[in-house]
Amino acid sequence: MQTKKVYCQPSDQPLAPALYVFGDSLFDSGNNNILPTIAKANYSPYGFNFVTKGSGRFTNGKTVPDFIAEFLGLPYSPPYLSLRNSFSPTGLNYASGSCGILPETGVSLRLYDLGARKVVVFDLGPIGCIPSITRKQKHNGKCVENVNQIISFFNKKLPGMLRHLKSSLKGSNFVLGHVNGLGYDAVINPSKYGLMDSSNPCCKALFNGTSGCFPFSKPCTNPDQHYFWDGFHLTQTMYSIVASRCINDTSVCMPFNLKHLIQM
Repeated sequence: MQTKKVYCQPSDQPLAPALYVFGDSLFDSGNNNILPTIAKANYSPYGFNFVTKGSGRFTNGKTVPDFIAEFLGLPYSPPYLSLRNSFSPTGLNYASGSCGILPETGVSLRLYDLGARKVVVFDLGPIGCIPSITRKQKHNGKCVENVNQIISFFNKKLPGMLRHLKSSLKGSNFVLGHVNGLGYDAVINPSKYGLMDSSNPCCKALFNGTSGCFPFSKPCTNPDQHYFWDGFHLTQTMYSIVASRCINDTSVCMPFNLKHLIQM
C-alpha cells in the first residue's frame, strides 16, 4: 500500500516559534555554498524541483526540515553562514555537507540554555543500501548488510542517550525518529511507497553512479518514483515520506509524533 504523503496546512500563527536544524548534507540548505569544500550542491541538476535552483540542497527539491517547517507554518530555516551579519527569529540551519555538524553547533550554541525544549533526533539510515556502497562492494540482494549491521550498533545506543538527556535537562522532550527501518523497507519494497526504482540515482552521478551529480546534466524524467537522487542522497519524494511519517506516525517518531510534540 502506498504511503499517503499528507501534511497539516499551516495556520495563520506558526505552531512553533522557531526551527533550528543540525546535520550533514541530508539537511544542508546552503551552508556549503560558502565553505571552502568540494562538497557542494549549488549547481544544476540539484534543486531541479525546488523553488530556487541550486539552493545548496543535496537533492532535487525539499529536505525533511523543509517539510517540517511547512508543517509548523514557518519559513525554511536559512543557512547559518548566509546570515552572519543578520538574524533570523524563526530559526537557522547549521547542517553542512560532508564535514558533518559545524563546530559552532556544539560549542558556541547551547540551545537548551537559550530556551530550546523540544528536540527531534533521527537515527542513521540504511547506509548499506545507498548506491555509493552497493556499487562498490559485493552483496546479495539490494544492500550491503554488513554495513547496515555496523549502523545498527550506533542506532541501538540512541534511545538510552535520549532518555539520559531528558532526565538531565529539566523540562525537555526528545523524539527519536526511526528512519532506518522506514528507509530500509522502502528500499526492499519500493512499490509500497509509490516508487519504481530504489537502487539507482535519478541524476547522472559521477564515478559510475557512486558520487554527486554531473554538473548541469539532465536528471531522470520521473524523480518522484526514485528513492535516490545521487550516489548518496535521497529524492524529495523520500524526504516527504520521512517527514510525513514523523509528523503523523508514532511508529516512526516516538514516543510521540510531531503533532503531539508541538502540543506539549
